[in-house]
Amino acid sequence: KIKKSSETVAHRLVAESLLNEGDVATHAFFVGVDVFFIGISFFWLFANSYHVTATDWIGGVQALINALTVAEIGLIFLLYFMFKDAVKMVRKSFKMKEFASNISGTKSTDTIQNITVEQYSWLVDGWTPFWASGSSGKKEDIDAEAKMLTKEEESVAHQLAKAMKKVDADTAERIRAQSKVSLFEGYREYLYFIINFFAFYGYAVSILVYYFQDEKSQPEYIRALFLWLPNDHADWLGNALGDFMWTLEPIIILGSPLIAGSIAKQSLPKEKSD
Repeated sequence: KIKKSSETVAHRLVAESLLNEGDVATHAFFVGVDVFFIGISFFWLFANSYHVTATDWIGGVQALINALTVAEIGLIFLLYFMFKDAVKMVRKSFKMKEFASNISGTKSTDTIQNITVEQYSWLVDGWTPFWASGSSGKKEDIDAEAKMLTKEEESVAHQLAKAMKKVDADTAERIRAQSKVSLFEGYREYLYFIINFFAFYGYAVSILVYYFQDEKSQPEYIRALFLWLPNDHADWLGNALGDFMWTLEPIIILGSPLIAGSIAKQSLPKEKSD
């Protein structure tokens, strides 16, 4: 009975994982295109650091403003993904804690029978099926992948059969520890969102200053965005704010793996962390 049940669940998980790959690929494509255009705009931002845009060699100030506008538009989409990822990571943390409690309690069998692809990945501490690396599309590779697909289902079914009998207490503790890391990563994504939102605002002010150079004819909402400062002060402050935020972000990116590792270590039982 356990074998048949595990094979049925394994077949479902493999099918769902294949469908999820398409969604992941689509998401990665749009983010990649977005970052590509932002990266191109940085050529003019880099040139501006050396006052090249003060000349007409690469389009002058107008080209710089156009490049900055492209970066701002791209950043709008990235802000959306940052916020979405932050919500997802925080929710994932609570789901992991609930899953750990279920597999270590009386609901263990029911939980495994209704397990999702994401939960299975938590259970085995990371699941990377062979199709995650892509396919060459060659006939011989496609034939080989059909056999590999069968082996993948058998491997998943084997892991599920073991889990249906009993889940080690260490596995539940590991998932609980990883849930705390996920919570930290979720809050970190919120911080990225805030940092990039202020960077977006700062650089947007510089663009608006360029298009609303006559202070006397500026609409009231533009004056409010400038914090009722003179154009030159608003322009300087906007650039300074954007530069500061985009200097702070890499520091957080570099330091966060150390913090995440420390959280994971402290979350494990004392005898496991020694």
